[in-house]
Parts: sequence; C-alpha cells; structure tokens
Amino acid sequence: MEAEKESVVLLVEDDPGDQKLMRYALSQQDIKSHLEIVSTGEEALDYLERSKKDQDVHRPHLILLDLNMPGMGGKEFLRRVKRDPTMSDIPVVIVSTSDSATDIEDSYKLSAAGYIQKCPSPDELRRVVQKLVHYWFATTVLVKKTQETATSACQAK
Repeated sequence: MEAEKESVVLLVEDDPGDQKLMRYALSQQDIKSHLEIVSTGEEALDYLERSKKDQDVHRPHLILLDLNMPGMGGKEFLRRVKRDPTMSDIPVVIVSTSDSATDIEDSYKLSAAGYIQKCPSPDELRRVVQKLVHYWFATTVLVKKTQETATSACQAK
C-alpha cells in the first residue's frame, strides 16, 4: 500500500506508555496505517485545524481518543469535533481505562463511534487493535476527503 493511500489514525493520548503500546499494536497489523500522536485535546484540535489547510498534515480517517487527559478532556474534545461540520464525519473511538457506565453512555451520546477499554497487555491490545483496524479500514465504507471518494472493502482488494 502506498504511503498516501494508507489510512491515517490520530491517537489522542497523554500517557507515553500507552502511546508506545498503540504504536506497537498498529505496527503489527496486516493493514498498514499512518499513526499521528498528540498528547492533549487542544493539540488534537490544532492538528485537525492544520489538516484543513496544510496538505502535509494528513486528515485522520479514524481518531482514537483517551477520555482522561490534562486540560481539555476527551468528552469536551469529542463534543467540539462532532459540532464542527468539517470534522464531524471522522469516526472517534474512545480508548479508556474507565469502565464507568456514565463515561460509556456519555461518549455514545456525544457520537463516539465506539468505546474500548484499554488492555493491560501488548498481546491483548494487538488483538483488539486488529479487530478495530479490520472493521474501520477493511469492512466499513469511510469518506476519505483526500481522495474525494468513498473506499469500500470491495474496492480495496
């Protein structure tokens, strides 16, 4: 797969250990993706704004979002992204240690595309990420604004 054809994943995660684990898990997949990492909700919003203007800043096809971060929390970031018509079509999957029913319900009410609890081991995370990557990049039809067309699993083969 060519670099510009790779799916772009934006990871919004403040913990360096979790960033490293996610980088590892994504690198182990047969469907290649380009991972961008930011540490705060503010940095993520800045990244998304730059992606609108700068073609060297890749618009993500999927956002993986931690809920509990310093500064702007994940829920506020999600609220802002889903209110912006230029970004609201980007699927956002929550990846959190929280198993709180309130966090899960709030995330879905704010239009999260999914909610995954962080896995304690690299092997468990790799398996979860494999399912996630296959679902979002091999099964579903996503709007890829950089290509101005939708890509489906049938077209990708």
